[in-house]
Amino acid sequence: MKKLKVLSREINWWWPLLYGLIGIGLTGIVTWLDVYISDWFPKEWQTTLGLAQTIHSSVFTGLLAMMTFTFSTILVVLTTYSSQFSPRTLPNFIENRQVQHIFGIFIGAVSYSMTMLFFLRPALKTSVVASTVAVLVVLISIVAFVAFIHIVSQSIRVTTLLDRLHEEGNELLKRQVEHLESGEQKITERKMTTNYPHLIQATRTGYIQAVDYDAFDQKDRVYIDRTVGSFVTEGEAIGRATCRDINESILIGPTKSSEQDFAFVLEKLSEVALRAISPGINDPNTARHAVRIIGDLMRQYAVIPDGVLVVGKDQQHIVVRETYQQLLYTTFYQLRHYGAEDISVLATMLESLGTMKRQALPAHYETIQRFIPYIYSEVHFETMNDWDRDFLQNQIHRALNETFVSPST
Repeated sequence: MKKLKVLSREINWWWPLLYGLIGIGLTGIVTWLDVYISDWFPKEWQTTLGLAQTIHSSVFTGLLAMMTFTFSTILVVLTTYSSQFSPRTLPNFIENRQVQHIFGIFIGAVSYSMTMLFFLRPALKTSVVASTVAVLVVLISIVAFVAFIHIVSQSIRVTTLLDRLHEEGNELLKRQVEHLESGEQKITERKMTTNYPHLIQATRTGYIQAVDYDAFDQKDRVYIDRTVGSFVTEGEAIGRATCRDINESILIGPTKSSEQDFAFVLEKLSEVALRAISPGINDPNTARHAVRIIGDLMRQYAVIPDGVLVVGKDQQHIVVRETYQQLLYTTFYQLRHYGAEDISVLATMLESLGTMKRQALPAHYETIQRFIPYIYSEVHFETMNDWDRDFLQNQIHRALNETFVSPST
């Protein structure tokens, strides 16, 4: 099930293809209605064959031009996402269901008008339903086009992208916490030793996108020692099991997926921040907003303890997880290096670290406390302006002295 969910998100042509088939099916229904029940309508409603062909020809031409404009606009948005934000954020627009439905409506409308032109033969002397449906199709397409313009105007804004990444991370964390609270999954800190007879090997070169825990047989035992999101090569050992047919439950693809990979969500946010503080763009406020979202997501993640993930009724399936310290370092080490010269970005990183401490487990609290000096370790206070030095030292003091806050308060 997990594998199908990941694949459905990556297959972006599914909805447009479905709408195209619906358009062709609508042609068959309309043709049948015009042949068998057109006499039921008043003669004033009927149109001649020539007029019906003219209507459908105009509809086809207009919709084709509209679809071409829509496709060109999508390419412009994808270029903007890749150059201004991050290449890893492209799926956040491509996988947008609203965009896929709107593009599907255009394809369905073009499919209907094109196939309808083919069936408007001299044998069909008059038409009622076909012309009426053609007008309705145009009206629906116009509404979809207006909605598309609105979606594009919103999607092109960096704040919209950051909000979507924030929501994506929140949903992922919510699912993880629900699984832990329901008892479906558990996290244990004890070291696991496994001597299972069968080696689990990567079936292809790529990233581990997801692990379908539900597909594991309750009679078997599985140990996966590579985290979700890790890059593996074909034939590489990624774990051991008591059975042979376990590879189908581990999805490996050419790109990372945020279905189970929380680190990938943070990676996309950090890349948006890095691109924003680059000399070519120079937008530190966008970087600060992205860093604040990282801080909020890491604050929520700080309530989950370190350890291996244990799945199954008898806790027989084990999956290795990244520690909070590893996640913290891989998220901030590039931001620390490239943002060291910008006081505002550096101060916001310290602010987000203070945010993480508010609900963190004691072990994570100590990790964050030790990580704070690392963030400003490249700063040369002696060469700084007095105003900058005082501001930054105040942020350091606040981050170091941020205390635990109970969620209830």
